[in-house]
Amino acid sequence: MDLIGGYLLVLLVLFTGNIALLLGNNKMDNLRLIAISLASSIITFALINVSIYLNGPLSFLIDYFSYLFFLIFAVIVILMLYCSKKDNLKRPLYIIIAIFLISTILFSSQANLSIFEMILYSLLVFIILFVVYQLSKLLHHAKRRYSVIIMEYMCLYSILIFIFGLTYDSTRVLDYKMFTPFLILTPTYQLIYVIIAIIVVLVIGVLINDFNGGNS
Repeated sequence: MDLIGGYLLVLLVLFTGNIALLLGNNKMDNLRLIAISLASSIITFALINVSIYLNGPLSFLIDYFSYLFFLIFAVIVILMLYCSKKDNLKRPLYIIIAIFLISTILFSSQANLSIFEMILYSLLVFIILFVVYQLSKLLHHAKRRYSVIIMEYMCLYSILIFIFGLTYDSTRVLDYKMFTPFLILTPTYQLIYVIIAIIVVLVIGVLINDFNGGNS
């Protein structure tokens, strides 16, 4: 996986988790959640594919991704402060979705992703959105306000994004031939297949529960 593709993967995971947590402030049944997760996955796949055609026009941006990380960090810090004072999370949700879409387009345009990776990234969006939303139901029983819990999550990944901004230029010029791979890809992909299979079973179970008149 190329460097930009790795950054894109991390951003997709972080922002999808954040979107799921923000959506967790609103009640929705499992069928609607599955529909939203599926739509998000399809949109992600479409954006990644369309962004390939922007590789040339946006190629100059690859030298400025460190500033993009700093900009994302600044926006998240502002939203974090907002969440610490407000319980209405609609505005942060819209802003995070906008950053998610823009980041996906910009990083995808410079990433060398195979069709398998595109599908995998899209599936991860579906899985994370579905699972994190389900887990968010438990967070509402915590002693702290739900918006404060989201703020803490945003604080953690804003630090990671800030580190990306600090280290991006240095990471780009590393000679990766000097490093020995520590992951064997085949077992890793097999593990991903198992995780996806478990999630599919979970989704089917939720659907059956809804059709049988079970509670969300």
